[in-house]
Amino acid sequence: MEKYLKAGSSFVRRQYAPHLLLVLLFCGMSVFFVSFRNLDDSQAAKVMEMYVAFVGILLLTPLFMPEQNREIWLLKKSKAMPLRRLYLIRLFLAVVLLAMIVTVFTHLMQMNGSVFSMGRLWLGSFSEILFLGSIGFFMSAATNQVILGYMGSVLYFMANVGASKYLGQFALFQMMKGEYDFLPVMFAAALALMAGGILVREIS
Repeated sequence: MEKYLKAGSSFVRRQYAPHLLLVLLFCGMSVFFVSFRNLDDSQAAKVMEMYVAFVGILLLTPLFMPEQNREIWLLKKSKAMPLRRLYLIRLFLAVVLLAMIVTVFTHLMQMNGSVFSMGRLWLGSFSEILFLGSIGFFMSAATNQVILGYMGSVLYFMANVGASKYLGQFALFQMMKGEYDFLPVMFAAALALMAGGILVREIS
């Protein structure tokens, strides 16, 4: 356990801290862009789908950044801890932070007089945001370029603005329409993309 904690803390200190600060700034600026007061189900969903969704991209996409350098990848590959475990530690940290942020935003809205189904919105938001972030996670792994991972997630988000009807259960913004059937499919897709990303980065 100690070596896993050490690996996680080392990643946070050396590479992840700037991204965490960016996430903190992004969340702090939400008061200037969204309202938390007296929202209904659809309006609360809009806050999560149109704003908080970007947190998934910011948290998950840069997890492979240190190993973009081939020499660092080879060095990590030669150590006793398998790369997949190292990546799982980072991913666990990012997912826990994502869950915390979703919790904070949903509670903020509820504390400010908004009325919605807390459990349903939380699960839907977590699944959708995780899925959007996992796209960047996988693309970053497949291309070995974090910037392409960011671009992939952002382009997918933008494509949903005008073409979500063509994406079926993988479409974003369904909660604003009161639809939650996508949840198990999207969550499973997120898990598959994350597992695929780890596998790709471990072998290449």
